[in-house]
Amino acid sequence: MKNKEEMKKWMIIILFAIISFYIINNLEIVWNVLLFLIKVMSPFILGAILAFILNIPMTKIEKQLNKKIKNKKISRIISIIISLLIFLLIIGFVAFLIIPEVVESIEKLVSIIPELVNDTENFVLNLLKNHENVQIEIKEMFKNINTSKLLSNLLNYIVNGSLSFISSLISSLITIFTGIIFSIYMLSQKEYLINCFHKIITAFLDNKKSKKVLEICTLANKTFSKFISGQCLDAVILGIILFIVLSIFRFPYALLISVLTCITALIPIFGALIAMMVGVILIGISSPIEALLFILIFQIVQQIEGNFIYPRVVGSSVGLSPLWTLLAITVGGNLFGIVGMLIGLPIASILYAIFRSYVNNKILEKGVTVK
Repeated sequence: MKNKEEMKKWMIIILFAIISFYIINNLEIVWNVLLFLIKVMSPFILGAILAFILNIPMTKIEKQLNKKIKNKKISRIISIIISLLIFLLIIGFVAFLIIPEVVESIEKLVSIIPELVNDTENFVLNLLKNHENVQIEIKEMFKNINTSKLLSNLLNYIVNGSLSFISSLISSLITIFTGIIFSIYMLSQKEYLINCFHKIITAFLDNKKSKKVLEICTLANKTFSKFISGQCLDAVILGIILFIVLSIFRFPYALLISVLTCITALIPIFGALIAMMVGVILIGISSPIEALLFILIFQIVQQIEGNFIYPRVVGSSVGLSPLWTLLAITVGGNLFGIVGMLIGLPIASILYAIFRSYVNNKILEKGVTVK
């Protein structure tokens, strides 16, 4: 019996070594296959992510409905509908705020191109006023710039880009719609899916290991749920603070930049920089000096939020101190980039909880008290 178990272990080790060797020597093929599978499974993956996010408000809504409605199926259906409506309303509200501002920005950019060309020419000529030969060449260069042609090319680029964008948007909307359908099925049958997972784990692992895996999965679920809630709250706080500050200093596009910051801030610490770059472009069109001042103000607000508010709001939600929160995000970002920033904190929280439990159990086994 022992020989068979030993043989089984060695077979698993050898098989694992062969698979690992093949993956290492065929990384490009494996990566392409993985990307293909992700593309094929994208509606299901999106549905699973959406179901996980919607489950956070749905659970709270359902808990309140169960106190008033005895039929749990009806409570589940109502809670799914309400959660989905909240999600769609938020997306619709963001689109309602952003799209008109973007259209206005494009129109403004197109209208000021001739003025921008003239201002650039005057600036360069004044800068080179002591170099007449160079000034003559600069004047010739600007004469060759056909503003009408430039505008025509820009409009063609916008139209072609819009057509490509619309095509991609239709494809994305189909994927999103299919993902929403998957998420609704997952939410309505989440107990069944959890039970199936439980059965699979129990079938392939012994009682002790299966219990440990299920404990870790439960911990991961709670941690990621708290992380998402904390991340959303932090993003809203940053957006509100930025809107107040930009409004005080009378910056243009204060609402648009604040909403974009709110969205991109879901990428921990560094995500808001994307919104800052968009803000610099929008403000810089009308006033480069204001754009420089905007960078300074944005950096001050972002640093205050990233170093003081974020570690306390998000870190406390997943059970980590501000120090460990910053460390987890920094290490995750350095190792895996944006993805590492997104998952580094909750993973660190899970590992911290497991290690803390292990240490506490060891202390209890020794029968000593440590303060």
